[in-house]
Amino acid sequence: YNKQMLNIKLIIACMIIVVINTTCFGADQLESIIDHPIASQKRYELTKKYAKQHYNLDHANLIDPQMIVIHHTALATVGQTMHAFESPVISTTRDKLAAYGEVNVGVHFVVDKDGQIYSLLPTTLMGRHVIGYNYTSIGIENVALDHSRLTDAQIRSNAILVNMLVARHPSIEYLIGHIEYMDQSLPHFKLYKAKDLDYEPTIKIDPGWSFMKRLRYLLKRDYNVILKK
Repeated sequence: YNKQMLNIKLIIACMIIVVINTTCFGADQLESIIDHPIASQKRYELTKKYAKQHYNLDHANLIDPQMIVIHHTALATVGQTMHAFESPVISTTRDKLAAYGEVNVGVHFVVDKDGQIYSLLPTTLMGRHVIGYNYTSIGIENVALDHSRLTDAQIRSNAILVNMLVARHPSIEYLIGHIEYMDQSLPHFKLYKAKDLDYEPTIKIDPGWSFMKRLRYLLKRDYNVILKK
């Protein structure tokens, strides 16, 4: 009897270890997030002006975000990506964007090709990464020149990150790729806001259909997270 009870206890202990190890894979990834803050008082003030112009808001806070938007950078390295986001003021060379707001583009997270996650903006601050939805969305950029160069490691890290964000912000209902943002047939489009009607959305192809399909599959399989498009 004692030997049988000992065996049962050993089996239970092994099961606990397996569960802990499985759970900690995602936790370890999140614990290794590297802070690369780009928030500043100047960026906040410029974002506030942008929010007033495009969403008729008197602040630049991200309150109860409803959406996560996935991008790829169209840049080859994480260094180039960080350099592009660091300044609070948008480059004058980006005249199509600069004409509609002085604040620089910026996202909340960047995921490098090896899966390393970087945190740039707090998820309580609005970024500039998707026309019409910045007031209610968290942005994730993946480093890649084009969608064919995105990696399996990035998909896994995106899934871990989205799962964490959904737990942190229960208000999140939607997950879209930038490629999907102007699809009026999808449920998320009801959130679209455009106070300045001259600011015309452009066609986006990032991060590609395959990336989004695989990301949604991993989220459902590994975390039982199913978000609307």
